[in-house]
Amino acid sequence: MINNIVSIDDLIGKTVLSRTTGNKLGEVYDLYIDPVEGLLVGLTIQASDNVFSGLEYKGIHSFGKDAVMANDDDSVVPLKDGWLENHSHAKKHLKGIKIVTDGGNLLGQVANIFVRLTPPPVIIYEVRESVLDKLLGRNFFIYASNSSALSNNAERIVVPNDTLNSAASSLTNLVTPQANVPNQNEIVIDSNDNEKETIVRP
Repeated sequence: MINNIVSIDDLIGKTVLSRTTGNKLGEVYDLYIDPVEGLLVGLTIQASDNVFSGLEYKGIHSFGKDAVMANDDDSVVPLKDGWLENHSHAKKHLKGIKIVTDGGNLLGQVANIFVRLTPPPVIIYEVRESVLDKLLGRNFFIYASNSSALSNNAERIVVPNDTLNSAASSLTNLVTPQANVPNQNEIVIDSNDNEKETIVRP
């Protein structure tokens, strides 16, 4: 884990528990984000009866290795029909989306999405054309806050022409620009980290 940043795949499917009662409130179905501000708004939770609920970021007490702890049972609120389809979710809507500059140049597709668990909960995109690009070191990382527009059909995100100027070749270089990284093309993040670490929101 780098600076409390994890892949969305590390959160999706994780159990959500109430800190005050210990009740299981469901599992993380997806992450609800603001694609233009580039921030995590909250988590969409799926209960055992397939009912979807929302858990705002401010209602999260901590992110643990085995569970996300909500402040209490009431932190999870049932969602209205159609809400899920009409709000931007990381995996459902944004993974695989095209990144285009406002000058009309295609930079690639969002291959993976990362989130910082501590405030501010920024979103980071890994951008590449193919798996081969990653092997050849042609992938790069940008903050989602670079986005200036999201198409109505959620097929593309528009970013400024100078976005590549603030991009990095690795996640480490993006979040710690002054870090001394021996291999500039290596992504230093381990989704299978065995450390039992809990991130508690301040």
